[in-house]
Amino acid sequence: MLCSARPKSAKRTALAAFSLAAVLAAAGCTGTDSAGGSGDSGDSDTVTIGFALSQSGPMAPFDVEPGNAALMRVAQLNAQGGIGGRQIKAIVKDVRSDPDTVGTVATELVSEGVNLLVTPCDFDLSAPGASVAQAASIPAISICAGDPKMADTKTLGDYIFSGNAGSDVEGATGAAWAIQRGWKSAYVIQDESIEYTKSAGKYFRAEFEKQGGTIVGEDAFPGGDNVDISSQANRLRNLSPKPDFVYVASWNPGGATAIRQLRDAGVTAPIVGPAALDGQVLLGIVGNRASDIYYTAFACYSYCSGSGQNGLDSFVSDYEKQYGAKPASSYALLGYNLISAVGSLLDGVGPGSGEQIKAALENSKPVTTPIGDVTYFSPTCHKITNMPLTVIGVEQGSMKFVGQQRVDAIPNVGDGNTCAS
Repeated sequence: MLCSARPKSAKRTALAAFSLAAVLAAAGCTGTDSAGGSGDSGDSDTVTIGFALSQSGPMAPFDVEPGNAALMRVAQLNAQGGIGGRQIKAIVKDVRSDPDTVGTVATELVSEGVNLLVTPCDFDLSAPGASVAQAASIPAISICAGDPKMADTKTLGDYIFSGNAGSDVEGATGAAWAIQRGWKSAYVIQDESIEYTKSAGKYFRAEFEKQGGTIVGEDAFPGGDNVDISSQANRLRNLSPKPDFVYVASWNPGGATAIRQLRDAGVTAPIVGPAALDGQVLLGIVGNRASDIYYTAFACYSYCSGSGQNGLDSFVSDYEKQYGAKPASSYALLGYNLISAVGSLLDGVGPGSGEQIKAALENSKPVTTPIGDVTYFSPTCHKITNMPLTVIGVEQGSMKFVGQQRVDAIPNVGDGNTCAS
């Protein structure tokens, strides 16, 4: 049985929620095995999931809350009888946002006999751990990596999955939404720091031009901790004619800093971006000056008003009761939904080999989630294949639900993406 963690309170920094390791310690867990056992998964009455996630470092904002929500869902499923009558055993280890540590931890978890490995919310960071799982024929699922190479079944292998719709979907969805809004010209500012942002920008361009839009200019910046796009902002401000909007393919906190610098430089055009701009970090950096900003997230709750989805209210309430604070971004929901999908798709599989588990994951069927039915995985596309994204608008420091947007197909940009049309 998963060790339940219920700290009395939690403090949040601008970068991350409290460490999951602290949650486990508060619950009296070992920190490496949240079931309090040896990590041996030989018992056919259990399903052992290894969580190799960042509880510290720059990726923690994208790993901690989805990891928390995943463990909360594990506890809920165990209380309901587990997966097909088998209890879920969770082994949690911190990879500290370090690729080498991810590979080391994945090797440890595989040696401890996990049935399934959960890796960080990023392609670059997940790749070393995914490679270990692939070599061992053990399915590995990134908790929310967006880059489509995580799920194309070829780049890292056919045992590798992602619990996200993907930055290809995010970029294409942002383009489709802008076209529906009547915007015909865009300027792209590309963060080159990680594969996620590169693919978000690439698929935005492809879908926008496919639907008749025009890219009137492009610029790039290296991303990272010390973002300075003053020269890019000046070029954009002096552009004539002005674009209808600016697409910022970036992630927080660098993306939020870039947006603040655009506004400080006098760039007043609407700004559109991917899901990695989501959350209170954006408001914390841009503040009350944040207006006319839109991004394609996974849900609108807690810090965001107007969605009217009751299932989300229950999710947020359960999360706050468990961890003492509400989620700070919609990424938390992806961790929760992923374990729901695992529970649904593996029900009835039995102890199962890695090959049997992989086949069960590929057996696509709708999974009930707080935002409605979501379809996970197929033999050729190892990520969410059917999920509407939520467009969130930021006005004067407030986040509001704008609507849901769905793309019929992912554009084929010739990069080997097996999820594309």
